[in-house]
Amino acid sequence: MTLMDERPNPWSRRVAVTGAGGALGSALRKGLQRRGATVIGISRSPAPRNGDGPRQDWLVWNGSVDAALEALLLTVDILVINHGVNPLGRRDPQAIAETLQANLVSAQALIHLFFRQTHQLPDRRRAYRELWVNTSEAEVGPAFSPVYEVSKRSLGALLTLQTLDAPCTVRRLILGAFRSGLNPYGPMSAGFVAERILDLAAWNLRLIIVSFNPCTYLLAPLAMGMDALYGRLCTRPTPVNSQVRDRFNGDP
Repeated sequence: MTLMDERPNPWSRRVAVTGAGGALGSALRKGLQRRGATVIGISRSPAPRNGDGPRQDWLVWNGSVDAALEALLLTVDILVINHGVNPLGRRDPQAIAETLQANLVSAQALIHLFFRQTHQLPDRRRAYRELWVNTSEAEVGPAFSPVYEVSKRSLGALLTLQTLDAPCTVRRLILGAFRSGLNPYGPMSAGFVAERILDLAAWNLRLIIVSFNPCTYLLAPLAMGMDALYGRLCTRPTPVNSQVRDRFNGDP
């Protein structure tokens, strides 16, 4: 089942959003709440104070997979992986390590955890689970930040492989530049991008592109299709019992 199912309000779900304190995370939270979702923010920052909409559940997250995060994700229907950093032109070892940790390693840990939990759930719960991953337009085009671009392209390539064995719906968000703390010069607003994401998700699109660059609408499906074909030809399916048993042993 998907968002366009038989429920009176298909948005009446529990949705967890990482990077919930940022520009896009905040806009997604508000848009989801307006549509009737119960939103749980996951962020390194404390929960927003008065003036940021209705009271919400919130998890202050240090980037590692711990018992609190595992318990929370078991209760949600949709996980939106949206957190990340941009080193803004740096290429020193610290910038590389921090960017890969935030944009790639921690995202992979969440993906692995969410899939493992989904395999363990009853069929009825599993049918409503969805994973949304913001890989960014940097996955298929220049981001003018090489370290950021490498992290996002790696995340996208791995996500394509993981989607081949995914136990639930996976939606990939490829977003053009929008104004935020990471990019004050983006041509789009975070609110506009969030509304487009939610509108396209309601149409049950698995590849959600929001960009002013027409090339992205051609390059993204082509790149994903080629990567998926490459993965099918050169890798073996992951056994379900292995996905359930294995745990992420890194320290994201």
